[in-house]
This record gives sequence, structure tokens and C-alpha cells, in this order.
Amino acid sequence: MLRSINTEDIRTIGIFGQSSTGKTSLGEALLYQAKVTKRLGAVNDGTSILSSSPLEVEKKITINLSIASFDYEGAFLNILDTPGYDDFYGEVLSGIRASDIAIIVIDPLQDLGIVTEKAFSDIKKHNIPILFYLSKIKEKEVDIDTALSRMKSAFGNIVPVTIVEGDDVSQVLASDSRYHKDLVEAIAETDDTLLEKYLSDEELKREELETAFYKGLSCGKIMPVYMGDSLKGIGIQTLLSSTIGISIKREQDKLLAFVFKTSVDPHLGDIRYTKILNGELTPGSTLYNCTQNVNERINQLYLMKGKEREEVDKLPPGGIGGLAKLKNTHTGDTLRSEKGEPLPGIDFLPSLVSVAIVPKEKKDEEKLMEGLSRLHEEDPSFTYYYDTETRQTIIKGRGELHIDIIIAKLKRKYGVELSTERPRIHYRETIKRTAEAQGKFKRQTGGHGQYGDCWLKIEPLERGQGFEFVNAIVGGAIPSKYLPSIEKGVKEAMVEGVLAVYPVVDVRVTCYDGSFHTVDSSDIAFKIAGSLAFKNACEKANMTILEPIMRVEIVVPEEYLGDVMGDLNARRGKILGTEAVGKFQQIKAYIPEAEMFGYSASLRSITQGRGSFTQEFFHYEEVPRELHEKIKEQAKSKRQN
Repeated sequence: MLRSINTEDIRTIGIFGQSSTGKTSLGEALLYQAKVTKRLGAVNDGTSILSSSPLEVEKKITINLSIASFDYEGAFLNILDTPGYDDFYGEVLSGIRASDIAIIVIDPLQDLGIVTEKAFSDIKKHNIPILFYLSKIKEKEVDIDTALSRMKSAFGNIVPVTIVEGDDVSQVLASDSRYHKDLVEAIAETDDTLLEKYLSDEELKREELETAFYKGLSCGKIMPVYMGDSLKGIGIQTLLSSTIGISIKREQDKLLAFVFKTSVDPHLGDIRYTKILNGELTPGSTLYNCTQNVNERINQLYLMKGKEREEVDKLPPGGIGGLAKLKNTHTGDTLRSEKGEPLPGIDFLPSLVSVAIVPKEKKDEEKLMEGLSRLHEEDPSFTYYYDTETRQTIIKGRGELHIDIIIAKLKRKYGVELSTERPRIHYRETIKRTAEAQGKFKRQTGGHGQYGDCWLKIEPLERGQGFEFVNAIVGGAIPSKYLPSIEKGVKEAMVEGVLAVYPVVDVRVTCYDGSFHTVDSSDIAFKIAGSLAFKNACEKANMTILEPIMRVEIVVPEEYLGDVMGDLNARRGKILGTEAVGKFQQIKAYIPEAEMFGYSASLRSITQGRGSFTQEFFHYEEVPRELHEKIKEQAKSKRQN
């Protein structure tokens, strides 16, 4: 017998915040309060329902977005637990897209953290009601006023709605606490009628204040702060009951659904976590994937509870479920009952850290590619590709921890042992002055021989101009039919490199003279002659090595600005300037790609996890002369391998 969800009063509650704030502990406390579990699960002892994958149990951290669905006081709730590390921020973005209500967990004993600040900003963009939960309130060192002041500075007009006194929670509206006036004023400001009464010193009844409170919370005009201690069960019931009071608008008409997350199950394959925005979804339906422009038949529907699942016969508006065995649907896709425009996808942040991987066993190459494909399907913020120039398989993640987890998953889930290498830099070679040289290929082996002879002039072009070949032959010194072969020989020599093993760029090559033999000349002879002439000319043209330069933007709290800039200088960075971005400082700089290896970990260490950066290729610049020999030695080793 399949389970039916008959209630229309559905709430999806996303839990967000920095690592170690107690997000998962809050989620476990909510499940325990709702009697979904008989004991309070914990990450540290491996009993968590929400962080239950083998790697999460081993590492004692939340890595994946996790869902638990349950009934509570006549409502049906979905709890989404999200990671607190920036490396897994893609999971946070998925959670935001599925949430009706956001609870942001704040640890009063630690800084807010970059994930909390980014999540707050992204949640606000999607107009999702926000509740703050001030956790660990019973710790001895907690200073509530300091914590609230820090929150107000970061988030704006927050207001406490509960306070903890001993082991009890008091409602600010029902008490004479020092926060009472601030809360009443904040509520009054959301409603013109109440505000007029408040300014006229008329009595405001608690019932009308509570009604206005939830109305203001639903539209984002109020950001309440709840206080509690998840491990002691303090403040949990009040917080959970408050989420039910928030009004969520639903549409009952044509079906509209959004796929916000993918999980790969060893038995069912890809499971697409889907939010039903409008309408009702039942097995056997055929929907239109507006993103991929294909029809998709719906098979089984599942409710999720951590790693467990339960099959259901429908998903009503607001429902969240796992859809199995979809053929053409991916994370970020829109499903409709008829053709229409897709919803905006999820803008996953770019991968910042690259590592080259090599399977320890040659036979594992096929399993490796399958594993990489499936992991990317689960986590689109992780990418991979084969670099044809360096002949390395490159994986890219948000940070070093992200990369470590990907490698651990490849071993645990797909049985692939890996070794890692530093990705090789795409250096280039070029010339600094004009030069001329001859290339002559002559061979006699009996019968027809081989003969090709050309003179080339090479000139430097502006950076980024690439390659230009000019035919300046006059008087028929070389028949025109052989000029393409000379150009081909030059291009092959450019790809192979002359100074090291790196392609030559930004050169104009002019063929202006030469000779031929009516019998022995051939395309192959002139191709070899062109290659020889080019290499001979390069030896006279003061060759140099170019390196890729990245345009980097770093955002850090102001107190870390000096240390970050010092680190950039040590990396041969060229700092362009700084500017204030809210409460942070943004640094713009050009940095050689070779110096960016390990930067994510360095920035995290310098800023205590509160710094972030983006990078993109800008252009090529000449490598300092003192680094030439080192790069040439690396190239020599590359040739030998």
C-alpha cells in the first residue's frame, strides 16, 4: 500500500549556516521533537539521520544536501539540511531553490562565516522568509547582546522573538523582557493600521500583533531571532511551531516542478529531487521537460528521510520527492504538464581548485570515467575534463576539501584508487625580434630523391594575435603548390615548440625565397624544409617563454586585507586596487596561473575561512628570465616521460 499525502499544508524548511554552528543538530532536534526519531541523532557519534553517508560519518561533517519528510501538528514538513563548508556551496544553492522557509543557524561563540553571509544574500534574492536560530545558548561563554549586535550589523533589522531563561523559553511578546518594545515596534512597522495605533499610544492586542508578525515574516519585512539549545531540546518546539504559522501561497492548476538535486542510488540509479511548485504529480504522468525540450514519463515517487525512502502515490503542491528512472532530466530542469518557458536554472559557482588525477591501475580507466560522470551529475559544481595538451585528466572543485571528498567517493563508490599530480601549466613560446633563416631538405636514395628549399622571415606579433603566414615568393622561385606544405611544416614546428615543448604563438612567417627540383621536389620535402627554416630562424629571434596570467578578484574582511595582499605579492601578483563591498574589501589583481596552485587553502587559512575569490584567464605575459631554466628543465622532464 503506497502512502498518500493528503494535507495541503506543506512546508519545506531549509537549514543554513556555517560549519560547526549546529545546523544538523537542529535538524535532528526537529525530527526528535516531531517524534520521527526515538533518540536524538548526532553527527559526532554517527547516529545522525541527516548526515548519514559513510563519508559524512567518517569525516563528521555534512557533505550532501539531505531531506527528511514528516507529519507534524496537521502539517507536512520537509527538512533540508545543507553543508556549512564553502566547498559544498552547490548543495546550499540547491537547498535554497527548494525551500519555502529558511532557518539560518548562528553560533553566538563564533564569527558568522562566509557561508552564512553568502546564504543570507542568496536567500534574500529568492524572497524566502528567514528565521534566525541562535544556537548553543546555554554555553557559559555566550553573550547574547554581543551576538545580536553582530547579527544586526551583518543582516539588518533582526529582532528577538524568544529568550531563554534557565531551561525554559519565553515568548518576547508575552513577557516584559527588554526586547519587547523593539519587537512590537518592528511588527507595527509592517502594517499601516498598527503603526498608526502604535504612534498614537493605543494598546495593541497580542492577537493582532501575532497576525501581523506572521504576515510580515511571510513577506520578509521581519527577520526574527529564536534562541535555543538543540542538544538540550530547548526552544525547538517553539521554532518548529512558528514555521507552520508562515503563509505559503500554492497554485492548484497546471503542474510546474523544478529539479533541484540529483542523487545516485546503487539500485535505482539517478534519483531527481524535485519540488512541486504548482499542481499535483502522480506516477504514470507524462511531463514536458522545458529545459531539455523532451517528454519525460514519471515512474516511482519517493519521500526521503536521510538515506531511507518511502514510495508515495502522489506529490501535491509544495511537495518534495525523489523521481526515479528519468531518462533526460537533470539538476536545474523544469517540468511542466504542457510546453512552456523553463524556470531559471541553478547558477552553481565556478570551480576554483584543479588537480590532475591518474588511476593507479590502468584497468580502472573506464571505471574512473564512469565515476566522474556520475559524480558530476550529483554535484554540478564539480567538473572534469581531459587536457589534450598536457595529457592529464583534470578534476576541478570549489576547494581542497571538495577535491578530497571527490577522490574519496571515487575510491569508496567506484573502487578507483588514484594518485594526484599538479596540473601542468599551458606555457607558450614566442619570439622578441625579427630573424631570417634557410631550411633545406635534400636526400638521394636511388630513383627519385627528395628536395625542398625555402627562406623564411619571422616577426613578432602583438600578444594574442596568433599566427600569420605570408607568401612573398616572386619569379617562381618556389611553385605555389608547395607553399601550403611549407606552412604546414611551420605549424607543426610551432606546436612542438622550439625553446621547450610549448607551442609557439604570436608570429608572422613570410616565405620570400627558395628553390626546387623539377623531379625530386615534393610536398613532404617542402614541409620538412619549412619546419627546419622556422626552427633555424627562431634560434636567432631571442625566444622567450610566456605564462598565463589570471584575473583574480578576492573578497575578504577588512582586518585581513594586509595579510592577503602580502600573500599576493609573494605570488608575483600585480595588485590593481581595492574597494569596499559592503563590509568587505575586494582586491583586484593579476596573478600568474603557476602561482595560484594551493591558493584556496592559503586564503582560507589567512582569513579563517571568511575570504572568497574568483579567477579567469586574462592573457599571456613573458615569464621572468630567472624562471626560464626551471621551466625548461620541467619541459625536458616532460619530453622524457
